[in-house]
Amino acid sequence: MNRIFIINIFLLVFTCSCAFKPLYKNTNNFHPNKINIIIKSKQHYENNLSMMKMLLNEKLNKKGSKNSYLKLVVSMDRSISGIGVNKDLNSYARLVQISINYSFYDRKGELLSGSLNGNSTFNYTTNNYANLISLEDASNKLVKSLSSDLSNLILAESLERKFHP
Repeated sequence: MNRIFIINIFLLVFTCSCAFKPLYKNTNNFHPNKINIIIKSKQHYENNLSMMKMLLNEKLNKKGSKNSYLKLVVSMDRSISGIGVNKDLNSYARLVQISINYSFYDRKGELLSGSLNGNSTFNYTTNNYANLISLEDASNKLVKSLSSDLSNLILAESLERKFHP
């Protein structure tokens, strides 16, 4: 009986004294302010531009946000290059590279800017429909990855100055 009592007190003291501290502090809470997202490109890439805008809007803007002067400008460029012939000698490997340049502005000017790059490979065969589907699938996966990375960078960035929405 005495042993169980001591164990219970030890567990009670141990669980009450442990505290959870987050590893990262949320210093840039843009939650109450809506970020205007602008996606630019010299060419039209299937639905990549609208998908990038939708994914960024989902991650950065919450419901009930109020309008502000915060603006994210993203420029997207895609290039496709050949890697070589596959071992089966009937298909070629292609490389899709998507690079984005971003700038984040508030009322007083630029807060941060930078660039992100991603690449993916796909097989290119004599079937034109399969080639289009493979290219679109590789591009969609890159856009999802880059938009997630960009939104995480913006939310986790420690700004040098206070932002003015």
